[in-house]
Amino acid sequence: MKPAAHRNTQRGVALITAMLVVVLATVAAVAMTSRQMIDVRRSGNVLGHDQAMQVALGAEGLALRLLAQDRDSRDDIIPWEGCRTPPVPLDLEGMQLSVVLEDLHCRFNVNNLSGDDAETAQAQLVRLIEEVGAESEVRLDAETLAQALRDWFDPETDDAYYRAQMPSYLEANARLRSLSELRLVRGFDAETYAVLAPWLAALPAAPTQINARLAPEPVLAAVDMQAGADGPPSDYFRLDVLVWLDEQRRFRLCSTLDVENRRVVLREQRACEG
Repeated sequence: MKPAAHRNTQRGVALITAMLVVVLATVAAVAMTSRQMIDVRRSGNVLGHDQAMQVALGAEGLALRLLAQDRDSRDDIIPWEGCRTPPVPLDLEGMQLSVVLEDLHCRFNVNNLSGDDAETAQAQLVRLIEEVGAESEVRLDAETLAQALRDWFDPETDDAYYRAQMPSYLEANARLRSLSELRLVRGFDAETYAVLAPWLAALPAAPTQINARLAPEPVLAAVDMQAGADGPPSDYFRLDVLVWLDEQRRFRLCSTLDVENRRVVLREQRACEG
């Protein structure tokens, strides 16, 4: 027969082994439960994001349809004073959202500098920068900025400044798709961009006309137009959509709309700048 002390030792080892098995099983169960909770939450976030995206796209489609109903009598369709609507609350598919619509023909189209009359557009941009700069604490060299932007569009220019950057890059030799690309152009640093962005737009067509009925005075002065002058109806609008998923989660969509062709020119999942 085994001594009592030896039997007690074996029982102690067995008890410790059983306790370790229970601890490991508990840890594994907790880990599996935590992983499942994370997966459920992640799936919920993805579902909520997709739902918010579809609701925002619905608001986008609704805006396009309303704007395109009658381009010649748009004053009746968009009853607001100024270039931008106040936030308009909507309830679509049980989700709360807020939309802001802006007429982009109230801004100077920087892509006009890539058109056939680039010389005139450059002079207009210089005047606009001087007008805006006169009210800003940021020093703006209008001539240098306008020339740098015109060179950005010109395939015959090759500014070594861009190749010297880290990382290096080349001039686009193409129109801007998003106004944020202006940050790549020489001289348009963060401060300069922040001052000028509210007055500028990057529209795919060039040249585009200013909406003299709504455009602010600095833009009208830059293009030598009188307030209230007749002109063609506006074609390009920007829609800023904010969707609330819950009290803490939000979804943003910024869309540039081409009303004449009933299409979305640019869609970005962020708040609109400027």
